Order: sequence, then C-alpha cells, then structure tokens
Amino acid sequence: MRYLIWSIIFLILPTSIAGAEKIRVGGSGYWSPYCYTTPDDSLKLKGFTVDFLKEVFSTPDDELKLVALPWKRCLAMLGNNELDLVLDGSKDSPRLQSYLFSNEIYHLDNVLYYLKDRFPHGPEIKKVLDVNKYSLGGVYGFNYKVYPFDTSKVQMGAKDIETMLKMLGKYRFELAIGFEQIVGSRARLKGVDMTGIGCVPMPGVKSLRFYIFGNHTHKTKRLIQRIDSALKEMDADGRLEKLKSKYGLQGIGK
Repeated sequence: MRYLIWSIIFLILPTSIAGAEKIRVGGSGYWSPYCYTTPDDSLKLKGFTVDFLKEVFSTPDDELKLVALPWKRCLAMLGNNELDLVLDGSKDSPRLQSYLFSNEIYHLDNVLYYLKDRFPHGPEIKKVLDVNKYSLGGVYGFNYKVYPFDTSKVQMGAKDIETMLKMLGKYRFELAIGFEQIVGSRARLKGVDMTGIGCVPMPGVKSLRFYIFGNHTHKTKRLIQRIDSALKEMDADGRLEKLKSKYGLQGIGK
C-alpha cells in the first residue's frame, strides 16, 4: 500500500507543476512606492502594484515571475512576446496606445506644496499662469518640462522628496512640485512632519492614471480579466485599503 501511495504522488506531482501557468511580468523598479527596487537587492521588485499582483496570482496554478527592467526594455520584451504584462503604464502615453489595459490600479494628482505660515490662506493660484508668480522647487532628475507653466527656473537641488520638503521649510522656494500620493506616502514612511505644509492642485493639470497592460492576446485578456475581478473584490472586502496602508497611501488623493 505504501508503494502504491508514493507511486500516485509521483505521478500527480509533475503533472501539477507542468500545469502551472507562467505569468511573466516586467516592472521598471524606480516608481516608489508602487514598483521599486532597493540598493541591497536591485533585481527584486517591491511595492504596492507588485504586492497587488502577487495577491491576484496566488493560486497553486500560478507561476508568477516578476523581473526588474528598464522601461524601454519592458516594452521591447513585451513586443517580442517575452513578457505577458507590464506594470504602471499610463493610457496618456502615445507609445502605449496599442496595448490592452486593465482597469485603473491607481492615480496620481499633481499638486503644489506650500508653508502654511507663509501662505495662511494658501497661494493665490486660480489658473495655470498664476504659478509663474512663485519660485518653485523640485527633485533632481525629474522632467518638469511636461507642466504647462514656466519651469525653467525650478530649483532641483533636492536629491529626494524629504530633502525637497526640508528646503521648502527653510524658505528656499515658495512652492514645491509633487504628486500628492507619492509625497504623502514618502512622508508617512519616512516620518516627515507635514502639519505645517499644505497643498493646492495644479490648475489645468489632470490626474495621471495608471494601469497594468499587455498585448492583445487570449492569455493577456484572461490575465487582465482576473486583475479587474480581483481589484473589485479587494476594494469591497478591505484588502485594497490594507495594502494602501502598508505603503502610506491610505486617504491620499481620493
């Protein structure tokens, strides 16, 4: 009887492994807190979108493979059918128009940060050109040319968001440019006190909405259907909010 049992196990085990569906996913690894890597492990993707996807594809029949790649490499491998999905893409990007998208995973709101003691009633910004009346600060390496106001004199001496907020607090500039969700998450996770800092939306600048996307194949369509279904379920049962809380995203930019 013992030999019969082991024979059955060995017959079943290879079949179940062979039947597992490989799900190949690429991410750029620099989009904290949504998809990022750390210096101690530059090959392992972490973040909100990564954990969300792990929750979606967590059955024994799923073989989820996440790889950290430069953005251009992600798109090239997707084009060669070497990836099934790519994380954190925007429909607004002209380069991504031909792909199949999931429902919205999250969005980012463009805002301007200010000191409440400097502007007790907030800066007077009613239209885009009003931004030009103020000195601006940002983070080194970010492309601020995308905004519809004069960014030629943006101070970009800050190496990260925390430094930018410190510079704002020292009156180095009047307004700091940032995404509300990313700045808010970073501040919470790094313990930055935001009680004296307020923010106003950028007039005329719409939110950026992000999705998981892939090619128009039967496999990708099926995977995205699972993503959309899980997104709805996790929102209803509180798992999505719990995941947001893990990355300091709760209650930001709703």
